[in-house]
Amino acid sequence: MPYGVRDMERVLSRLTPDNLEPRPPRIIEGSGVLIGILNPVDTLPIEDESVCLGALFGAETDWWRPGAEAPEGSYALFRGDGATLELVSDIVGSRTIWYAQTDELFIAATSQRAIVCFLQGFEPNEAAYPWMLSSGTLGPGLSWDRRIRCLGPDARLRLDRRSWEVRVEQIPVEFHPEARSREEHERRLREALEATFARLDPDSAHWVLPLSGGYDSRAILLFLKDRSKLKAVTWGLKSALGDRESDAWVARELARHFGLSHEYYETDLSGESVERVFERFLIAGEGRVDHISGYMDGFAIWRRLHDSGCQGVLRGDEAFGWRPASTPSGVIHGVGMARLSDYRNLLRDGVAGFYEQPVPATLQRREQESLSEWRDRLYQTFRTPAILAALNDLKCAYVEVVNPFQARRVVLLARGLPDTHRTDKRLFKDIVRRRSPPIAFAGSRAIEGHDSILKNPDLLALISRELSGDVARGLFPAMLLAYLEDRIGRPARAPAAARSPLRRVKSEVKRLLPAGIAALVTSIRGRLRPDSIGVDLEANRLAFRAYIISRMHALLGRDAVVLRRP
Repeated sequence: MPYGVRDMERVLSRLTPDNLEPRPPRIIEGSGVLIGILNPVDTLPIEDESVCLGALFGAETDWWRPGAEAPEGSYALFRGDGATLELVSDIVGSRTIWYAQTDELFIAATSQRAIVCFLQGFEPNEAAYPWMLSSGTLGPGLSWDRRIRCLGPDARLRLDRRSWEVRVEQIPVEFHPEARSREEHERRLREALEATFARLDPDSAHWVLPLSGGYDSRAILLFLKDRSKLKAVTWGLKSALGDRESDAWVARELARHFGLSHEYYETDLSGESVERVFERFLIAGEGRVDHISGYMDGFAIWRRLHDSGCQGVLRGDEAFGWRPASTPSGVIHGVGMARLSDYRNLLRDGVAGFYEQPVPATLQRREQESLSEWRDRLYQTFRTPAILAALNDLKCAYVEVVNPFQARRVVLLARGLPDTHRTDKRLFKDIVRRRSPPIAFAGSRAIEGHDSILKNPDLLALISRELSGDVARGLFPAMLLAYLEDRIGRPARAPAAARSPLRRVKSEVKRLLPAGIAALVTSIRGRLRPDSIGVDLEANRLAFRAYIISRMHALLGRDAVVLRRP
């Protein structure tokens, strides 16, 4: 075997954020297999050559055995024996598994950077660049290195260690609305949630609930069977504590009602340099997503949770249905899968033509598929693995992450709901409201908005310096860099119609309408004047995404030489 324990230690050390003192790594070596786990929690399921990152919902007796049924849980599962190595993703791909194969090595990890280290080389995947620029993600199943593959949701990879052959099987996502009464749908979904939480038994002394003012985290609180020692945390701007409609205020009231220990962590800009905050963001999450707004404190929240003995958090990622969309464009933008050509200003200014950006056939709308079914299928096949799983990765160096609403039985029931019950999570929200104490739901978020953060002068100066450097000049078309240089720090130029007083009045009327009526108005307008609908992409955000590409290219290039022998 070309690598040993010392090599694994060097790689794990390189992946560790600079503000974290991790628990000793868990390294297992034997029979041609080398396993390394950064900052392992005490409850980590390990059996011989099998490891489960995440959590199993219940006592799964043969979870570790290759060929066994995929267990119920929220996880990335690696299992093997002397003859077979198997990778298993959960039903929505809540934790991403990456892999690469050479003539001598098969490498699988939740970290692309680790794979690049062991490959001792970096081959940039330019197909990911337009997706990062347009969506702030690596795109559908793409990685930074063209040799690295992503195991999709509800999939299983089997490597025959003798023949060195790989076989991948994936269960397709199908929505099948069932003809049942609303009461029956609600009963079945409620019972599935109760059964899932009955099997979920986190140590409440060492697990934490991030509590917001919305439905998802409140539902976890309501369904947990034991919350006697549970600690809740909320984060956001210091100023949000005084806003009665914010997550900060509502979460604090909920914690008081249930007698929970509750802490509020401020996410105001860290006293560290913006460059260090950004670099830590890229090290923790490998630049898979551009959602920087919750991490401008320099990951102080997550370091404090880790240092306090917290081993994991219960998150409310789910699959109950997404926001209303009345046009195909609304679906694409709503799930975060927009291409460069889907932005009005980038089309107008010629930026959309810099790259080819095909959409896989599996993500295109099927015949006879309703708009709502397509929307929610994309939510589970694109948004969850490309965005939500990436957000989980950002935290996993510090704590474990588990999403109980993404249990198989719950997701399958949600796929059987009619469109009206899924849209805007309508049925799920009704279940939560019926169980909830009379405390209002939040009307605003406590964290600072992304676009607001990207107006910071120090931040913009850092981005400008990076995009004027040699790495960026070697990665991007000169015309794109000139476009960004001209527009960084300036708002998007709206068309004249959008700036007119009449348009502003229409926007204000739409804002005041209930969501369902607003969606109907948009649908009617789209049918009458389809060319009148458009979305602009702020230049600051586009530039930040280009910054991520440039910095990750340099970081992965350094990773590639970590294990090279003199």
